[in-house]
Amino acid sequence: MDSVTDGNDKALSINQFLQALAMTLAVRNKDTWEHSVQVTKYAVRLGLRLELSVEEIKQLHIGALLHDIGKIGIRDDILLKPCALTEDEYCQLKKHPEIGSKILEPASALDCIIPIVLHHHEHFDGKGYPQKLRGEKIPFLARIISLADAFEAMTSDRLYRKAMTPQHALEEIQLQLGRQFDPYLGKAFVKMIKEVDFTL
Repeated sequence: MDSVTDGNDKALSINQFLQALAMTLAVRNKDTWEHSVQVTKYAVRLGLRLELSVEEIKQLHIGALLHDIGKIGIRDDILLKPCALTEDEYCQLKKHPEIGSKILEPASALDCIIPIVLHHHEHFDGKGYPQKLRGEKIPFLARIISLADAFEAMTSDRLYRKAMTPQHALEEIQLQLGRQFDPYLGKAFVKMIKEVDFTL
């Protein structure tokens, strides 16, 4: 009985930790939180389409919600800048995956989420960050979130630019297959979005 109770208590504490992180991000920057919620919807939908396991879908869900948690550690004058960033400011912003992984590090139950958070800005051709991983060396779930993250970012208004149309964003993704994005996953993502929106 004690082991069951301990297991329930552990699950509860992890859920409370996740809720606390989510609320922290929402309070820190509402736009970043809303972006993460939308990224989660796209990522989980693709995961279900790919028939991932229940555990993988759960990891995808948590990883997508927390993929930008490291932006808590980015200064407001960079995070909320209403125009293009300077090279130095962009270098600071690019630290958010590593900051995010450090935030999650104390929670051993989230060990499987850290690679997602750390590597969601890696590129399939090895030109991403922070570790310039290439191809299948990039964690599979991070490759899914990379697509969802890019599509949501392109189709949303930003302080410094207007949103692209979904059609334009999908064209950009197709141009980047094999470069920024996994070709197989990218094609599946494009097909999924087109099936959801019959006007594309």
